[in-house]
Amino acid sequence: MNSKILKVVGLRYSSSSSAYIFLASIHVYYIKAATMATTSIPITTLTPHHRIPHIPTNKDRYFSNHPTILLINQSSNPKQLKQIHAQMIRNGLFYDPFSASVLISAFALSNLQDVKYAHKLFDQMPQPNLYTWNALIRAYSSSKDPVQSLFMFIQMIHGCNEVVPNKFTYPFVIKAAAELLDRRVGEVVHGMAVKMSFGSDVFVLNSLIHFYASCGCLDSAYRVFLNIQVKDVVSWNSMITGFAQGDRADDALQLFHEMQGEGVRPDEVTMMSLLTACTKKLDLEIGRWVHSNIEKNGIKGRLNLNNALVDMYVKCGSLEDAQKLFVKMPEKDIVSWTTMLVGYAKSGHFINAKRHFESMPKQDIAAWNALISAYEQTGNPKEALAIFNELQVSNKAEPDTVTLVSTLSACAQVGALDLGCWIHVYIKKHKINLSCHLVTSLVDMYSKCGDLNKALEVFSSADCKDVFVWSAMIAGLAMHGNGSDAIELFKKMQESSIRPNGVTFTNLLCACSHTGLLQEGRDFFKKMKPVYGITPGVKHYACMVDMLGRAGLLEEALSLIKTMPMPPLASVYGALLGACKLHGNVEVAEEASARLLELEPSNHGAYVLLSNIYAKSGMWDKVASLRKRMKDVGLKKEPGCSSLEVNGVVHEFVVGDNTHAQSKLIYGKLNEVFEKLKSIGYEPNRSQVLQCVEEEDMQEQALHLHSEKLAIAFGLISLTKSQPIRVMKNLRVCEDCHNVAKMISKVYDREILLRDRYRFHHIKAGVCSCKDYW
Repeated sequence: MNSKILKVVGLRYSSSSSAYIFLASIHVYYIKAATMATTSIPITTLTPHHRIPHIPTNKDRYFSNHPTILLINQSSNPKQLKQIHAQMIRNGLFYDPFSASVLISAFALSNLQDVKYAHKLFDQMPQPNLYTWNALIRAYSSSKDPVQSLFMFIQMIHGCNEVVPNKFTYPFVIKAAAELLDRRVGEVVHGMAVKMSFGSDVFVLNSLIHFYASCGCLDSAYRVFLNIQVKDVVSWNSMITGFAQGDRADDALQLFHEMQGEGVRPDEVTMMSLLTACTKKLDLEIGRWVHSNIEKNGIKGRLNLNNALVDMYVKCGSLEDAQKLFVKMPEKDIVSWTTMLVGYAKSGHFINAKRHFESMPKQDIAAWNALISAYEQTGNPKEALAIFNELQVSNKAEPDTVTLVSTLSACAQVGALDLGCWIHVYIKKHKINLSCHLVTSLVDMYSKCGDLNKALEVFSSADCKDVFVWSAMIAGLAMHGNGSDAIELFKKMQESSIRPNGVTFTNLLCACSHTGLLQEGRDFFKKMKPVYGITPGVKHYACMVDMLGRAGLLEEALSLIKTMPMPPLASVYGALLGACKLHGNVEVAEEASARLLELEPSNHGAYVLLSNIYAKSGMWDKVASLRKRMKDVGLKKEPGCSSLEVNGVVHEFVVGDNTHAQSKLIYGKLNEVFEKLKSIGYEPNRSQVLQCVEEEDMQEQALHLHSEKLAIAFGLISLTKSQPIRVMKNLRVCEDCHNVAKMISKVYDREILLRDRYRFHHIKAGVCSCKDYW
């Protein structure tokens, strides 16, 4: 502890002093505040007050009915309060402790709050009373800078001999510690309260329950709760809220039963906490039971409680209950409307969502964000972009960070690079703060839209780089096949003292898998727990299975699956099945697909992959049998869909598509392409045809109609030679399409970027960045 700090607060150096321990605990906050860039208390205010000459005053509130004092409560704005302050100085009223405390309380705690001004008044008081100290400590505990509440407390106990903390002081100081989420500070204040004989006071104990729960110490909070001799409703609410918000929903519900058994009547806060617990459990029946308890206990359905009920019903999957309650609500605010909007959208009821949105009395940016985010998160990125464009045209609200993050994610999904670039320019033009979240979204968008250089540029120039920014850039390098660069970036991340997380390692292992860096991948996987303290999860095992499978080590991949400490999920067997397709191993493929279908009977991908493997081996009878099984269980192969952006417009193609306005030109170009490719030796890879088609010309026809080929043909007629043809596909690019793209790039001298479900293929002059290791 710096001795100067001790002198500032008038405390002698003593390791046995509880106050010294407290000062040591908040030393870090003092250092942060020392710059005074954002604080309202200069260091000098921690010294004893500059005393104005004493003016005799009546301690019995002689001035309580003075006209000037009465005016304080009638003031409607801070300017009036400041005028009253000037008048009180002129008539000497300000130097009466009671009168001054009324004015300071108005500035500190009323809806006309100006804590900085209240503190200036406090510093001018000749004799601050306990009420005034508490008012300022309380005001700071709820402010944006709660550490100032602790400074005031220190000043009170070591710079003022006239007053000592009482049972109302400690709850405010404990609240400040809760806001700072500092367990050590709170524990010291707890000890001081006990030493001052306030350890059994219900107000102090209630605040301690809230403090320990806020810091995640639910067991400590519960011990405090049990020690309260006479618990009031606040005691029960504080503990129930702590359990509910701390993901211990069952404990919250159990405590509510105990509360009822003790005959304590619940209030609105109790029920809102229980609804939080139900929402986290996603238990609709318990949610309905809580709703019935609200009605049974005669708790009036005020706005906040009704909003919580609607939110619970929406998140627990009962739009019908939510809608019934919403219609009956006597009062609705933007939260009510937005909650219902999110419910409709996330449940896939987009027509109802749009109608609801259009009927909203006020469409603020939160409502627009709810709609854009819902479309983007439910696999409807084009609709999300359409809503964003509608927002821009309407001028009804200004996009915020949430809007831009959701829209950038939608751009990444469909490959809308032009719009993504426009948003980046918009951010710069409007000087929007590049938070880590926004930087991550930009890096992700540029990476997934095929502009890796721009992604690296954003990453390099960003001031804010947290673990998610670094992880996003590693993922970008991985999907573009730059495995060695991804590993180098990981090393720089460690040099920057950024601790990796599970996502970082997923991306790192993918980078190794896509580029055949088997030994490096094995080393990273082995070091996850002992070196980085991260227990490998299912995704990491799936990456390792994929890595081993790509390298042809199918038996080792099977052995790894058998030694997994958790049950393998579908992603693990999906990775193994994909490797079997690559190496044509029918026996392991049949075992992997059987396990996959046990976990997900409706997984059409398992059928398709196994069908591909059978087709590659010429086992057309088994292909036909598989397709019959799919038909019998009502499964259909997910249609391949490829998109291409031209002049800011995203064009989509599905297999055999003839709905495009330029279909004739596209098919004409496609015929021209295949004539040229055949002249240089192109032979269609008929193993990629899933149907049992006996005629060779029909097999060839089926291959020619793949969505990525249509998209490339459209790119050839729509983009200049200097523009890369960026095609985004929802499924993995088939081997025939991959081969055709390489040949087109050579014959037409074009750069082609193919993004499939897993990675990018940069194709130029007949060579692919994947080096056919995919």
